[in-house]
Amino acid sequence: MTLRPLTTRERNTLLGLALVYAAVVIPVGIHRGGDLVQEILQSDRLLRGLPLYGQNPEKGVYWPPFALFALTPLALIARWSMAAAQAIWAVFNVWCVVWCLAYAGRRWSWGVAVISLLAVAKPLQANFEHQNITVVLLYLVMLCHQALERGRAATAGGWVGVATALKAFPGLLLVYFALRRRTKVFASGVLVAGVLTVGAMLRYGPVGAVDTVWSWFSTSRTAPIMAGFGTQPLGNLIHVGLGLDTPWVIGIEIVAGLILLWSILETPAGHDWIGDLGLVSVFAALITPIGWFYYQTLAYPAWIGVLTVTPPARHWARTTVTAIAGILLSGILTSDHLYPEWMQLIKRFNYVWGALLLLAVLAFDRFTARLTPESKE
Repeated sequence: MTLRPLTTRERNTLLGLALVYAAVVIPVGIHRGGDLVQEILQSDRLLRGLPLYGQNPEKGVYWPPFALFALTPLALIARWSMAAAQAIWAVFNVWCVVWCLAYAGRRWSWGVAVISLLAVAKPLQANFEHQNITVVLLYLVMLCHQALERGRAATAGGWVGVATALKAFPGLLLVYFALRRRTKVFASGVLVAGVLTVGAMLRYGPVGAVDTVWSWFSTSRTAPIMAGFGTQPLGNLIHVGLGLDTPWVIGIEIVAGLILLWSILETPAGHDWIGDLGLVSVFAALITPIGWFYYQTLAYPAWIGVLTVTPPARHWARTTVTAIAGILLSGILTSDHLYPEWMQLIKRFNYVWGALLLLAVLAFDRFTARLTPESKE
């Protein structure tokens, strides 16, 4: 599908918004962006050929090997000025957001593009505050959608492969494509992810590269933060919030995954990939071992999928659930004074509840589409 070019007015508006937003997030990121600083320092060790994964950082685990390699230009700049490296990262992330907004506005509508962005407003802002990598992952998911619409399966898989090499949990998209029998997408994604992950560590030689990748995996797997379900959003809700034991957590997650899988395994007529990409991305963010609330920035394509589906006439339940999901995921209720005491369980897991409701709407739309007479495989 060929997108029309941006008009002069649209381009100027986006440029103005980008400049204003960059002016806000650059100083905020420099002041608070500890995630990026930690990874840049690790990337500098890669440039010097020093061992990378002897131990985990104080909080969390290090980003995958390819992410460290991708940050090496910033590591070089950081030798002169860490603040300059952080500012460049913030500008690049603003560009990713503007690109996604422009793509959605031209492909669907500007209303859909803007509303979908507002629906993930606080997670998006938190990405810039922490200077994490989720905005880049969103950009890659949207590039995947663009490639699928243009019939470029290998390219689509390649973008997912890059996302997987950068942060691991987007690899669930590759599982989705395998189950949908999109062999070329799956194969190219696995190949790209594997080559980038191992190739990024060739600084240590062929054998050393494999050893370093394995060191990252084994060190991360045994990190204290990985124990239990403390930082897995869905698992933490079930285990801590609802007080259920580990077998229940695993069982509920499997059932939820199977229901979502059942909803997307068949393709109704007029299928748009954006909703499926969003659904899988949101679920991946819920079940990743370390999943912060700002990972729900990846709900952006899911919101596009919800807003571009024509629901059954006068379906008040869908409308209500969609509205509640939007309120929760936008983060507007997360101020202390907006949550009454009796809603503490909702407040504590605000974004998990919002994501689950959004997934329910996406699954409902797919089941409903199969029941319409014109739906065909």
